[in-house]
This record gives sequence, structure tokens and C-alpha cells, in this order.
Amino acid sequence: MTVKLSDLVPEFRSKVEALLAKCAASDVRMVPTFTLRTPAEQAIFWRQSRSVVEINQAIEMLRSQGAAYLADVLEGVGAHNGPHVTNALPGNSWHQWAEAVDCMWEVGGKFVDSDTKKVNGVNGYRFYAETAKSMDLDSGFFWTSFKDSGHVQMRSDANPKASGYSWRQIDGAMRARFGSPAMTLAQSFSPDVAMATSEPVRLSYAAPEGWRVYETTDKAAAVFRSSFAIDADGAPKAYHMDSSIALDFLANAGRPGNWWALVVNQNGEPVVQGDGDPAPGFYISKTSLENPGFEAADPRRYVDAATIPYVVLPGARYQQFTQGGNIRLGDLGAAYNFATGKLSFTIFADTGPRVKLGEGSIALAQNLGLEGSPKAGGTDHRDIIFAVFPGSGAGRGLSTSEIETRIQPIFDNWGGLARLKSYQGV
Repeated sequence: MTVKLSDLVPEFRSKVEALLAKCAASDVRMVPTFTLRTPAEQAIFWRQSRSVVEINQAIEMLRSQGAAYLADVLEGVGAHNGPHVTNALPGNSWHQWAEAVDCMWEVGGKFVDSDTKKVNGVNGYRFYAETAKSMDLDSGFFWTSFKDSGHVQMRSDANPKASGYSWRQIDGAMRARFGSPAMTLAQSFSPDVAMATSEPVRLSYAAPEGWRVYETTDKAAAVFRSSFAIDADGAPKAYHMDSSIALDFLANAGRPGNWWALVVNQNGEPVVQGDGDPAPGFYISKTSLENPGFEAADPRRYVDAATIPYVVLPGARYQQFTQGGNIRLGDLGAAYNFATGKLSFTIFADTGPRVKLGEGSIALAQNLGLEGSPKAGGTDHRDIIFAVFPGSGAGRGLSTSEIETRIQPIFDNWGGLARLKSYQGV
């Protein structure tokens, strides 16, 4: 799975480049998240929301239609859990033919996952879709059976089957493009990892937004590489009515009626810290993970981003990242920055937007050698690699020393820093 426009067929690539340029000229930033997708990756997307009965029926159908290669791919990727994101079996998506692209609408450095919300009177997905249509491209925004607002493809036919290809023909085209079923899986890894065929690591979760999580199967861990955005939640000075004196902008804590990062009173209004609290006058910022024994309006109940190195995972999806065991709030891990050579242990303490992977606390950023300001720090480069271990936590907040004491033997037994660094191509 790639996001490189250069992987698209030339005719379509030139149109996509022109499409994105037209969007940018109208202050609509559309960021590619998928271009070419292997049959194995398509199989994972298709399988993750289907029953075993449906999967077996599809495998049998492909074999009966002379598509043994695609049947092997669908069977070989194994079990996966996740939301329903596609109706296309492997080979039957134009992504495998390098004739489709998926994009997300970015506003102020954050993805907007809404095809109705407007910014300055414009919804980015609608503008993108209407512009694509004017260029004789097909947009998923206008589909009725399965709307896919960020999807644009070269052909008006919904998929290769609708275009008149038989399953036997599709199978041959995929075999010619991608090679053996084993290779379609290997392409998800770097050359070093792919060549180590005995390496117990596999693609575990592929999100529609473009990020991926891998799983080590000998000793359960979720592994992913990402950029790094900084979360201030839980820090006593995270948010204030006057954002100029706070660690982060108040807009990142929510809005009236939906303050997701703040403690609110019975009227839904943010609670302000009093004289006996760590930062009088600042709002009380909360995290998903809590410290027991403190009231909801006590700042000590929450994990302090300024002092505790914690990682943020996206919404409810974190439990599905490994087949070996569910990742839960409080589980522990390690993060390594390839750019600085710094390692830090970490705790999973907060959840973030479902479309995003790659966020952590101020303390974690500083431990990794990054600028720690939530307003201007972090990195846009995929320099950070994480390993998170299911069942390693205590289900509550821990001090830095407790985190290190608890995770060090688990990390060492897993293979330590040498093993973590070996996955730099994920």
C-alpha cells in the first residue's frame, strides 16, 4: 500500500496532480492516503468486517471461477478485525490496477472526517468531488450504494467486474502485476523484513486513512511507525481561557457543548482549578486513563502530559491492533526516534481521533529529543517507531519509574531496542 502518485498509471496520475492543484488553488488541501494497494491489503480490508462463513464462500467462489491466485491471497492474510470499509474483493478494486486514489481533507494540520462540515463556506470533499467530475473522473462522493467521499478513480465503471473482466482475467492481471501471494504480503514490509521469511511479524491492521499497525506473533506486540503530534491533555496548565498562557490552544480541547479534553460541571461548562489545585485559573484537563482515588474534579485524577511519557491511540480501534490480545488503556510500550537515536518507555493513557495515528505526551516528545510544545513541536516525519504490549499495564496511571520497572523486562524479553529498530521499514 502506497501514497505515492508515481505508482499510478501515467494518464491517471497527471489528472490527479491537476485535481489536487485545482483544490489547493481554492484553499482546499486534499492529502493522498492511498494510491496503489496490493491484493493482500485489499483482502485484509474486505475480511476485517466479514464472518467466517462469508469469507469461506468467497474463497470457494474465486477458486470455482479460475481465480486460484486471489483465493490464496484472501485465505492467506488470516483473521482481521475492523470496520466495514470496502465491498471489493482483492483484485476487484481499481486501487490494485493503480487507477484510484483516496484523499483526506486537511484543515489547520488536522484531517476532517465529514462530507457535510464547511470551513469558510466550503466542504472540501464536495469541492474535490465536483472538481474530479468536471475532469471526467469518477468520485465516490456521489455513489449511493457505498459512499466513499475521498475516493476518485479513472474509470466510471465501479470495479473491474463491472467493466467486463472475468474473475479469471482479474486473477491473471493481479498475478502478473504482484507476483506470488507470498510476495503481496511481503510488499507490506521493508526489504529487510520481507526477506526474513521466518520473522514472526505480520500486517495486523490497515486503516482506511492510510496508517498501518503490525503485530509480532511470537510475543504479542503492536508495532507502528508514524510522525508525532503532541498532546497536552492531563497537564495542569494544558488549557486556559487565554490560550497565550496555556500549553495548548483551547480549540484542541473541544468547543461549547463538546469539551472532550476538559472536565465539565453539570451545566456542561469547563471546571476551573481553584487555589488548592496545581494551576489555579486553568481548566482541568482530563485523559482517558485515570488515577484511582481522586474525584473527577481533581487534576490528580488524570495523567499529566508534562511529566508522564504517554502514547495516544485512535479511538476504540486500539483493541483490534493485535490478534494475540487486546490493547487496553494503561498498557505499556517503547518508542524510538530514528532521527535522534533516543528511546523512551511509555504508557497508553489517552485516545484520539479515529483517523489519526502518531501522538504522544509532552514528556514523551522531550524524551525522544523532540520540541515539546503542543503548539509548535513534534515532527511531520515518520521518524518514530512504537511497540505496545497487550496486557502489560495495571489499568491505571503509573509514575515514570513504575513504567520503566514494569516494562523493561517485557521489552528485553521481546527483543529490546535491536528488534524494534529492525522494523524501521514498516
